Amino acid sequence: MNEIYLLVGGEATRLQPLSTGIPKALLKVRGEKIIDLIIQRFSKLGNFNFNLICSDKHQKQWLEYKDTSKDDIKLLFETTKLDTAGYIIQNLNSMPDSFYCMNGDLLLDIDLHELIVESTSIPNSLIGSIEVDDPTRYGVLQVTEENKVADFIEKPDDDRFGKKISLGLYHLYKNDLQKIVSGLEIPCSFEQDIFPKLAEQNLLHTYTVTGKMIDVGTLESYISSHLKGANNW
Repeated sequence: MNEIYLLVGGEATRLQPLSTGIPKALLKVRGEKIIDLIIQRFSKLGNFNFNLICSDKHQKQWLEYKDTSKDDIKLLFETTKLDTAGYIIQNLNSMPDSFYCMNGDLLLDIDLHELIVESTSIPNSLIGSIEVDDPTRYGVLQVTEENKVADFIEKPDDDRFGKKISLGLYHLYKNDLQKIVSGLEIPCSFEQDIFPKLAEQNLLHTYTVTGKMIDVGTLESYISSHLKGANNW
């Protein structure tokens, strides 16, 4: 059974007033909750245990969701702000040997099965990546010929470091994280803390997918999620 941890504890301030009183992942795209779209995609590919890392600010809404959901999900509540990786690092000793982690506001139109197969074929942690036309708006992954992540370049001036950015979907090994945990403080983030340290230790690969990705974090991207792509987010 695969374990996946979905990060759904964000404040969604840039989606106000749509997100007033509701977690971002419970907003609907084309009539379906974002979290359901994510869970449905993974459920089609195999047996997954879904662990939702939530803010206790929205405990009532998440408990109601769990009560009405047909999927087997586990709710994990943060009582303080831990950033994107804080909960996992704080509870690292009880984490499985390997697991997936994904941003809970992410819509993907990719070959997800291909990425999962690739993630299990290498011995170290993996960050999914995707190429964009304009990398200057993002943090770019500098990648070696062996598809190892060598560095992270924040909003470069041009595309000389490549066009690969994080997909927001990761496959992580507990023993990799244990090698860097002594240098971490909580709160901590995947993007700013975990992945640069894994890259320094030569412990981070990437696999680049083709397709479309929308991070539903702004009103503009939320609107785009209704307009772009087929019906297979």
